[in-house]
Amino acid sequence: MYQLIYLPLIAAIVAQIIKLIIDGKNAKFTWIDLNSYGGMPSSHSALVTALAGAIGYYEGWDSAAFAIALAFAIIVIRDAGGFRIMLGRHAKELNQIIHNLPSQEGAAYPHLTERIGHTPLEIVCGMLIGILTVIVFALI
Repeated sequence: MYQLIYLPLIAAIVAQIIKLIIDGKNAKFTWIDLNSYGGMPSSHSALVTALAGAIGYYEGWDSAAFAIALAFAIIVIRDAGGFRIMLGRHAKELNQIIHNLPSQEGAAYPHLTERIGHTPLEIVCGMLIGILTVIVFALI
């Protein structure tokens, strides 16, 4: 049952590599982004979708483990696309407020990361990577 461990990890790594390639193509690549939040595609969505899919395939779609994995996936995906988007918007507003402060006062506050959450397209692409990962390995 190591598939339940390595399939989600493979899906997340593939999503992260695709994200780095896209960032590199758009001249936004930095090594710091290797473990960043946000961006296309969502590695969080890829990981939890692959986990739920692998559990469903190997343990059964009507198993308690699949039900738990599905609930977990819904929570993580909802968080990635909802809550963290709001955090990013708040960070953007706070950065603007700090930017408008006199330079001495503004220097006391760090710049907050604004790219935290995922758009619906980023989430769907991450989910597709997770599903495709499970399908490819199930066919092998």
